[in-house]
Amino acid sequence: MQVASRATIMKIRSESTEVIDRYRMLFMNDSRTCTFKEQTPELIIGGRKLGSFQSGEQASLPNWVVEQFVTHGLANIAPEDAYESLRRLLNLHREEEKQPHKLQTFHPFLYAALNRKMHRLQEDKTSMGPRRYEEIERMQRMIPFLVETRLSKIIRVAKSGAYQEKRKQMTNEERWLCEEIAEILSVWRAKVMD
Repeated sequence: MQVASRATIMKIRSESTEVIDRYRMLFMNDSRTCTFKEQTPELIIGGRKLGSFQSGEQASLPNWVVEQFVTHGLANIAPEDAYESLRRLLNLHREEEKQPHKLQTFHPFLYAALNRKMHRLQEDKTSMGPRRYEEIERMQRMIPFLVETRLSKIIRVAKSGAYQEKRKQMTNEERWLCEEIAEILSVWRAKVMD
C-alpha cells in the first residue's frame, strides 16, 4: 500500500509541475502593452520583425517580446498591465491582511508574471542597486504570504462546492488546484459514505 501512495504522490507532484509550467508558457505567449522609453529601430526577435518604435509609443506584444524590451531598458510594461508591480503586490498584501476570509480577484497570470519578474530582477546581479535589492526582498516576503493565504481560501472554496461562482477571482493555477481538490473531496466523500 505504501508503494501505491508514493506513486500517487509522485504523479500529483509531476502533474502539478507540468500544469504550472504550462501556465507559465501561456503567460509568455499572452500579450501585454509596453511603452517605449526611446526610439527603437526595427528588430528581429525570434524570427519576427518588430518596430521601429518611437519614444512614448505603445505596442501590444507577446510577453516574451515585452520581456526582452524591458530587460534591455528599451520599454516599460504599461501601468494598466503591470499587475505584478511591487505597488500592486503591496495592495494585494494589504487587502489579504484586512480581509483574510474574502477571496479577492487576482489576475489569471499573476503567479506566472511574478515568477518572470523575480527572474528578471535577479538575473543581472552586477547592476543591482539598493533599490532593486529592496524590491526583491519585499517581493520575497510578500509572495509566500499571498500564496499561503490564498491556499486556505482555495481549500475552503473547493470544500464548499462554490468553485463555479468563485473561479473568475482565481489565478489559472488556483483554478486548477481548486478543481483537483474538489474532485478529490467529492470522490472521498462518496467512498466514505458508500
